[in-house]
Amino acid sequence: MSITIVKSGIQCSIQDLGRWGYQQYGVPVGGVMDRESAITANRLCGNTDGEAVLECTLHGTIITCDETITFALTGGGARATVNGCGVDYNKLIRMVAGSQLKLHPDPQGCRTYIAISGGLQVTNELGSASTYLPSGIGGIAGKNPEAGQQIPLKDAGRMQEWGRDIVIREDGFGVGNWKAQVEPWPHVNETVLIACESGPEWAWFDADSQLRFFEASFIIANHANRMGYRLEGTFLQLKEKRELLSTAVTAGIVQVTNEGHPIILMADAQTIGGYPRIARLTSKAISILAQCRPGVKARFSMNGFLS
Repeated sequence: MSITIVKSGIQCSIQDLGRWGYQQYGVPVGGVMDRESAITANRLCGNTDGEAVLECTLHGTIITCDETITFALTGGGARATVNGCGVDYNKLIRMVAGSQLKLHPDPQGCRTYIAISGGLQVTNELGSASTYLPSGIGGIAGKNPEAGQQIPLKDAGRMQEWGRDIVIREDGFGVGNWKAQVEPWPHVNETVLIACESGPEWAWFDADSQLRFFEASFIIANHANRMGYRLEGTFLQLKEKRELLSTAVTAGIVQVTNEGHPIILMADAQTIGGYPRIARLTSKAISILAQCRPGVKARFSMNGFLS
């Protein structure tokens, strides 16, 4: 049993909850950008939270199956169809062999997660199937899926059992009656609130910069990827020029460059860095930010409350 990647789209990768325990060797944790959505998808499918999923950025991904499969879509960034008919996110979906799942453009969100009941048959490296392209580990031989590639499925029994009560329609698929309750993503025109706590070098910044950090709205720049999001809109300054020895960093840390631009480290962040760390995001804030595209406005808040 397998699925086939007909088209990979803008960026489709295999991810799980990350490669923990190897940061001291310079190996990033990696894993899904939006942890909450990935876990929801797996729970809908009866999988463990850490089962590998497909993380699809925006639209363009097309998938077919050679047997009946049960799957779930969570997150955002695309409008989904099965055999040309629209399907909802956060529901269990069952489609028969030869059916086609396609992700179409949508104005909101950024990343869609596809979990399949029973899971994907992929090789773990250093305890994780997550794709980390710079080192060529995880995923499919260290790479993202390409058009024409098949990905085998590993638990045929669970796949046939889970969602068996879903009624298949004449157009080749069926949708479960219940839906996972998730918070809606901010509207594309809203300013996204990003909860955080002060970072280790917070006191290095002058009073005006500390005030602007919470009062100003930042814009997510075009330089926003799995490693980090660069923010624009206001500059932050140190009280005095100081040098920081390279020190430990991880996803959610907000660094400030020598030019005064904040950079939020994301899933594939390096393990050490030399820029001062003004703040660190909550885990929920990281998931929210993972669904924000370049051009979205963001505002920081201390522990979720506006300063």
